[in-house]
Amino acid sequence: MPLASCLSPTMTPEGTWTIADAKTLRGTPYKGTVQISRIGSVYQIFWLSDRSNFSGLGFYHDNRLCIGWGLDPSFRVVVYRIQEDGTLEGQWTTPQMFGDIGSERASGELSSEVEGLYNVSGTYPNKKPPYSNSIAIAKGGEIYQLSSSGTPKLKGIGLRSGDWFVSNWGYNNNFGVMIYELDQDTAMGRWTRPGSDQVGVEKLLKIC
Repeated sequence: MPLASCLSPTMTPEGTWTIADAKTLRGTPYKGTVQISRIGSVYQIFWLSDRSNFSGLGFYHDNRLCIGWGLDPSFRVVVYRIQEDGTLEGQWTTPQMFGDIGSERASGELSSEVEGLYNVSGTYPNKKPPYSNSIAIAKGGEIYQLSSSGTPKLKGIGLRSGDWFVSNWGYNNNFGVMIYELDQDTAMGRWTRPGSDQVGVEKLLKIC
């Protein structure tokens, strides 16, 4: 199939992408492909590379695909829009929710910075009662570290792009976050995982 017939006239993440230029957190180059599909408002991402294979879930806003990924399905991704008063308004999902989403609102001090203490209220995608807890967000370089009062052993990692903040939660270091910024058939990504102070880079080119 000719490449021209594969490319959508509108900018969309769905499709097959080649990893054209990428480095691990230790600076080792890698190659592979990325497959992106959509289930309702949630995007499902599969990485097939010469380093490892894993999957993730994300939300697409303002030409940004904000993703939480994991080597196993025990992760929870939350993508927030940073409001003018510092409130974080978000959506969340997990692999076990099969495209369903919940909502979450985190309120803290009036600030344009993400780091700080927040009171959280959220909803599930079904008729379960709403939940509430508090989270703390700290920043080191480009990377944000998150902790939850409700589940002390749970830890989170985050990255910011403009007014968007993606966080991912898990119980070990086998998960992380990725933000792709799309420009036609090119996507430039930044990613990291718990236990590292480095941010990896990944350039994708759309195949179909």
